[in-house]
Amino acid sequence: RVLNMAGIKDKAKQIWEAIILPDGVDEEYDERCDKAFSKTVDYLINFGYTVFFVMSIISLYFLITREILWLRK
Repeated sequence: RVLNMAGIKDKAKQIWEAIILPDGVDEEYDERCDKAFSKTVDYLINFGYTVFFVMSIISLYFLITREILWLRK
């Protein structure tokens, strides 16, 4: 992939306009931004739940194998 200065300038200009564009000027753009933000937050929440459940399962495994089964010996 070749980087050219014009492409970098255009991308920087798009990012700058997205940062300084006031809310409510372009309704379609606001809706796209809101959907993208909601999708990102939803992904992070689902990732957090997945990590929580995996860690819970691992903890239960060690509880059962190290503590409960250890008492049977």
